Amino acid sequence: MGIESQVHPTFHFLLHFTMKQIVKTTAILAATLLLFSCLATRVERGSTTPLQPKSLKGRVALKESPPAKDSTEYELIIFDQGFDFWLNSQVHSKHLYTNEYMQNINNQYVIEWNRRYAMGDPRVLSYLDYNIFNNYGLEFNYKLFMYFRYFEESNKVKLLPYRSRK
Repeated sequence: MGIESQVHPTFHFLLHFTMKQIVKTTAILAATLLLFSCLATRVERGSTTPLQPKSLKGRVALKESPPAKDSTEYELIIFDQGFDFWLNSQVHSKHLYTNEYMQNINNQYVIEWNRRYAMGDPRVLSYLDYNIFNNYGLEFNYKLFMYFRYFEESNKVKLLPYRSRK
């Protein structure tokens, strides 16, 4: 009785492969699986469903607009649906703080925000590329500053422990 008769019929095809072919086939299969896993739809941490517009809380992005003349303009994109309503209901004026103050405090907020993002905090869903040496302007810095205040208030969390929420 030969070895072919002792092998289960399901695995009979393996007898005809060389070790080199098995390794090559396994490598191709592994590379294909890796490619598909990288291309898969991003899923919110702790969830099994893809990100939906209603679950974009904690998403904010900085966008550099094409330069107009000799200056660069920046746009703040906020994905939280309740932010605009919250901002309009605030009695604070953007002239209450100086641009330098907001720039410094935003830098501290961004450092903490990015730390929480890197640690996998489920409330923080984006990385912010904020550079304190860029001149973002008063409007931009005020809106980012107020977004951090909104985030703290709506999530009942303090991003900066030495700063009060109110």
